[in-house]
Amino acid sequence: MRSLKKQTVALFLLTSLSLIGLIYGAMRIELARNILPLNTSITQRAVDNQTNQMDSWFGERLAELRLLADLPARHTYSRQAMFAETAAVTNFDQHNYVSIRLVDKDGISRSASYPDFSVRNRNYYREMVQHPRRHYTVSNLLTSREDHRAIVIILYRLAKPLTDGTTYLAAAIPLTKVEKLARHLTLYDGKGVILGANNQSPQIDAQRELLLTSSLKRLPKWKVNYIVQKKGLGENTQQLLRLLLVIALVVIGLLGLLLLLLLRQIIHPILGLTQTMTAVQQGNRQIRAAETGPEEIASLATTFNQMLADVYTSEAKYREASIQVLQAQIQPHFLYNTLDTIQWQILGGEPDAAVNMLENLSIFFRKGLNHGQELITLGDELAHVESYLKIQAVRHPQLAQFNVEVAPELKTVSVMHFVLQPLVENAINHGLRPADRTDGHLVIRAQQLTTTALQLTISNNGVPIAPATLLALNQGTYTAGKDGYGIYNIRHRLHLFYNGQAQLRFTSTPTVTTVTLILPIIQEAEPHAKSINR
Repeated sequence: MRSLKKQTVALFLLTSLSLIGLIYGAMRIELARNILPLNTSITQRAVDNQTNQMDSWFGERLAELRLLADLPARHTYSRQAMFAETAAVTNFDQHNYVSIRLVDKDGISRSASYPDFSVRNRNYYREMVQHPRRHYTVSNLLTSREDHRAIVIILYRLAKPLTDGTTYLAAAIPLTKVEKLARHLTLYDGKGVILGANNQSPQIDAQRELLLTSSLKRLPKWKVNYIVQKKGLGENTQQLLRLLLVIALVVIGLLGLLLLLLLRQIIHPILGLTQTMTAVQQGNRQIRAAETGPEEIASLATTFNQMLADVYTSEAKYREASIQVLQAQIQPHFLYNTLDTIQWQILGGEPDAAVNMLENLSIFFRKGLNHGQELITLGDELAHVESYLKIQAVRHPQLAQFNVEVAPELKTVSVMHFVLQPLVENAINHGLRPADRTDGHLVIRAQQLTTTALQLTISNNGVPIAPATLLALNQGTYTAGKDGYGIYNIRHRLHLFYNGQAQLRFTSTPTVTTVTLILPIIQEAEPHAKSINR
């Protein structure tokens, strides 16, 4: 088989170099001839349009202020009357003004709702004093004392001063609207930057950038700058579109040939390998990758198949070792406690009771050892847990009664060994014993839910589980007993043995607490839980 890598690299290099040279040369020629001058003119018109929008907006504010300033020339106004007129203007559209104050000839700025302050030393006030024929002036960037927004002040001269010396209107204009109109532009006021860059004369890279400028008619000292990348100007012309269409046809033809090769030589084998991997992830342990196609893909499939075999072998060994270790943690715990009880019975002069305890202990360990097998019939598992319950009934009088309600035909179903005893032990230790009652009752039930699922329940009428603990148990975050023999142990064993398909959940009310196990039914023909009905 020929190397697919060499074929692909050679074709890719040839195609890439041809396309890069063709596109680069054509773009250079077209940019130099038409695109840059045309788009520069279009962009300048866009800047001028935005500038006109800002200029018109300021013109509307100046017209409103001119109407206010002319009122004292037509009627006699007091300061309070003028405040009423200014309030009407600001309330008409609150986005256009932060406030409109009255300024007297001494430079004291007054408001109907905010304390007075002096503007005598501010540049815009001095400018109006120095030019008594000027109708208005605009300040540089300021911060409003009333709501701390960025503003500029339009100081407008009244057509006739009021009797109390009020001479100017001081309109605080928020820059929010101006910022929306300016968008990507930079706005200057003749003294410094209001919006945008950090200097009045932006430094640009003449080879890569272009500076476009526009002025505001109503604010002659202000100007708008826009820096645009020359590269961005070289787009969207009919000449370029036609050229790119020709290039696109060439590209499509070349890519079509390359795609045909990839489909035949690479894509189809890779898709097959991907489908195999997906099936493995979904639990199909029999499927293997087809070792066909180019030598690289075939080698990859072979390596994948070998890896699966190694993983399954290692997984089985790990599961068996883990289950044996986890089970070994449980048995010594129960043995020590039972031997203590037998010793107590012998010392207390109860040999018959001690003999019964030894018989139950013998049954417990005979069924528990199970000849070293992971799999056990439900009947033997119940015999194992019943011997445990009889021993515990002697040690804990709170266990007054226990029942096993299982149909005879279910006792031949195979389950994971040692699945019930840890749950029964938890029911006694955390449910019945803390309740300290004489009518403690524990019930074990089994039923077949479907042809592939068996349900086991263990119920007791002891102390209910706290809500927080119940939530942790059902979410699998409960780790108490992680280093011993508790719920963490049984959940871990179930996960290993049933490949994550078993379910363990808890319910608890004030009268009854139930733990429910839903186990896949294991095929009888395949021991050691290697195969589970789905």
